[in-house]
Amino acid sequence: MVKRFLHYLSPALWGSTLAVYGSGKLWREVGQQAARSRWTEVTAAIAFLWLLGLLGLSFVLLHSGQSAILPRGALVLAHSLQTMLGMTATPATTAPGRWGLGVVGLGAWFCLVAGTQKLVQLVAVVTGSGSTLLVRWRDRLLPWGITLLGLGVAGLVFSLVGSPPSGAAIAIRWDVLIQLGRWLLALGIGATGLALLYRVTPQRWLPGLGLWPGVRVVLVLGLGILGLRHWGLSWLTRQAIAYDLLLILGLNLVTLYGLILLVPVGAQINLSLLRHRGAVHRPWGRPVPTPPPPSFDSFKIKRRG
Repeated sequence: MVKRFLHYLSPALWGSTLAVYGSGKLWREVGQQAARSRWTEVTAAIAFLWLLGLLGLSFVLLHSGQSAILPRGALVLAHSLQTMLGMTATPATTAPGRWGLGVVGLGAWFCLVAGTQKLVQLVAVVTGSGSTLLVRWRDRLLPWGITLLGLGVAGLVFSLVGSPPSGAAIAIRWDVLIQLGRWLLALGIGATGLALLYRVTPQRWLPGLGLWPGVRVVLVLGLGILGLRHWGLSWLTRQAIAYDLLLILGLNLVTLYGLILLVPVGAQINLSLLRHRGAVHRPWGRPVPTPPPPSFDSFKIKRRG
């Protein structure tokens, strides 16, 4: 067990892994698959459906939060959606009835499920798991389950990173460590949810198909996109620009589009590494060694004397 742990910490293994991710052949294959399957168009449709769903969900959560019937994670998610979409605080006097909230929530739910169904079909096409038509009960219920999984993961992540630790008794030197632990736990929850998506989406699981190479790429690039979003929001708040809420909304939409686009990228990286088995232990450009063809003598029929 200790030897295996030390093996994963060896600089040679990390260097070969980084060399795989930095290969131009890998990213060219990702680009070809993206153009072939029209990832940009499908991602735009998913982002539009999810935007409608998030608008409805934020409306329902913000009004339901006024009656103190939601858990803390859902309230943090509601305020995060409010900030992301550039919405102002909703006054308590305009709260609609339960039937109105139910209708809006149901419409938002169907928009989220429709976007998730397109994402499931896109990942299924990447892995080559057969037809994209959802004909079996398992395939029809899969987008509903993944939508619930995504909302649960989002609630946990926002509850961990959306609010600082409370209590003045916490020392400042422990505050940084607690916040770092919350971020690491949030990243672990997000990585587990993404790995589960890659695992349950293919209709036919390919033997040897990995999960974590694509998950690592999505996490690193996703953190980069979120970092650029944070820098862009900080820059916009320091500038006296008209229609700043519209610019913030556009920046958040671009961020949402980029994060959705990373999901098929991770799936394609997993598939590409499977096609070039053993790439983490050897240079990417070196072909997989194949046994020599059988000689002509092996096909001769030996006659009895």
